[in-house]
Amino acid sequence: MRYRLGFWIGPAPADAEAACAELYTRVRLAEEIWREFDRPPPPVPRIRGFVDAVLGVLPADPAESSPWKHSDVADDAMADTFTPTIRGPHRGAIAILTRLAHDHGLQAFDLAAHRLLDAAEVIEVDGGLWTDAHLGGGADQPEFFDCRGPEIARERLGLPAQDPETAEEGTDAR
Repeated sequence: MRYRLGFWIGPAPADAEAACAELYTRVRLAEEIWREFDRPPPPVPRIRGFVDAVLGVLPADPAESSPWKHSDVADDAMADTFTPTIRGPHRGAIAILTRLAHDHGLQAFDLAAHRLLDAAEVIEVDGGLWTDAHLGGGADQPEFFDCRGPEIARERLGLPAQDPETAEEGTDAR
């Protein structure tokens, strides 16, 4: 099962819809740059530092014990965003990512639960980090949110509305 998270540089959003719109705007902008220059924009130093810190604690490893869905997780960092996919929900990994994001001054968003991740929800348990925050459902228990975030992002960037029939799986999933 895949579980998507998003991290970015910027001020704290007012609510989940604003966070979703901000994250999607930044990701879509990076994708547009990728299309124009035929390569993804490299992560800015602060994002690169965050990814390096994350991979120092949670190495990208194809082993079943790894929280990462894919071993090329560093490739999920573009410009001022990092949008990794973990096996999940993996509460320990989400707690570590949340703590590190806040340590690096980043915003953290759980796309599956459609909520901002708060460092105050990270607790220490048996020498490790854990979160008991509400997390989103899996493929067998999908959660849908009435959110205009992806649509707002396309409007901000002047992109056409996405046809749900042709939408790539995983993009704009609410």
